[in-house]
Amino acid sequence: MTTAFVLSGGGIRGPLQVGALAALLERGIVPDMMVGTSAGSLNSGFMAAYGPELSNIPRLMDAWRSATREVVYPGGIFSLIGRLISRADGFFPTEGMRNLIASKLPPGITTYGQLKIPCYLTAVDLRSRKLYLFGEDPNSSLLDGMMASSVIPVLQPPLDYHGLQLVDGGVLAEVPCSVAMDKGATTIYAINVGGGEEIQPPAKGIFNIFMRTLQTWLAQSFFLDLQRADADPQIDLHHIQISAFNDLSFNDFSKTEEQFVAGKETANRYLDAPRPRALARPEVAAATGATVPGAREYVLPQYR
Repeated sequence: MTTAFVLSGGGIRGPLQVGALAALLERGIVPDMMVGTSAGSLNSGFMAAYGPELSNIPRLMDAWRSATREVVYPGGIFSLIGRLISRADGFFPTEGMRNLIASKLPPGITTYGQLKIPCYLTAVDLRSRKLYLFGEDPNSSLLDGMMASSVIPVLQPPLDYHGLQLVDGGVLAEVPCSVAMDKGATTIYAINVGGGEEIQPPAKGIFNIFMRTLQTWLAQSFFLDLQRADADPQIDLHHIQISAFNDLSFNDFSKTEEQFVAGKETANRYLDAPRPRALARPEVAAATGATVPGAREYVLPQYR
């Protein structure tokens, strides 16, 4: 049996995953590999670098506590206007974020071959519109993979990487369970802090509307992974959906401590009564989707 932890994108809600990781490790559930995208790539990279042990959770918490608005999304309205005028590739620079990640990794751990367990991170190339996977080359840079997977398009400039223009892997795969399955995982714990089927409150503000739009683009790919796992009797996929703080602004770093607690509580509730294999999105015929006056939901064929 090979166990994988698959961590979704989630931006500012990454600390929820840290609480969930603590809950899993406290129960003796230890991964043989980590798979992550976006915020999940940061947690996956740190966990694989330090080792998947409960004693390393405080290190991960410290990394998130060090992430502030000034570090990750620096500047005010005038700097934003300046970047727009200069036609910058993103509203915020990424140097502070890159330096923070580098400072929190273990000394001497710079490549995937030096990690305690295998770690696979996804990023999307805007030039070819294809998903790229980091982690198979033991000599490649862990920091580059973590950055490529987590930079949010429009908010942050893409990472120029060997001719590729890489951004958040969640653009194509919000919860990349297929990577874990392709790598031989038979037990998967998917910690999903992205969008599920729940109805969320209206998005308010330009940036938050953009983030909700991005989440909508990428949510459907996860349902296909759930269906793939459900169809394979050798795979147990545990979907831990954490919806807390889903209305948190993209640059609100004030709820980190509360997220640690909420993530752990949600994961513990699931682990008290785990439900692997009861996962695939319910089949909905196009004619029976949700309706409002003058319109009805149309379920695309690949998601029925």
